[in-house]
Amino acid sequence: MDAGTTTQLITVGATLSGVVLTLVANAFVESRKLKAAQRAEAQKRAADRANWLRDERVKAYAGLSTASEEAFQLIRTEFSGPVADRAGAEASWRERRGELRKAYNQVELFGADEPRQRGKELWKAARGGVNDVLAELDAGEPAVLRESLDRALTGISEAGERFLEACRADVQDTAG
Repeated sequence: MDAGTTTQLITVGATLSGVVLTLVANAFVESRKLKAAQRAEAQKRAADRANWLRDERVKAYAGLSTASEEAFQLIRTEFSGPVADRAGAEASWRERRGELRKAYNQVELFGADEPRQRGKELWKAARGGVNDVLAELDAGEPAVLRESLDRALTGISEAGERFLEACRADVQDTAG
């Protein structure tokens, strides 16, 4: 081999090595960019899911709070005096109880642990309070005793306050 051929072979080898190194470096950089894009997309999906869950929680919490307030008002208006239409009052309660249960179910699906527990207490306070009042009417009382009504309303009110406090703590915790 003469010197010109050797020089050309060295030049071609160096050029090919440079091209290979450039391709490897580009592949490495593209791989890193792809992984970074995938990580960013995963973080975006996680953030979107967290925002969605927070929104669903807020809706569920507000729904149970509203349903419990409506149940509270129904109990206060339907049972605070002589109950002339027992069947009508019970039908109104059944409808309200169904709405209250649906709202509680939403809290059970989307809520954090503490609001779920407090929501269950609220649901039980409303259900138990009205069941006690209805049992009193079934026992032949012409009107609900004031103590029974106060006990039912106080139970709902106190359970509602504990529920709202747990919801506030959860929403403020997830907002930060």
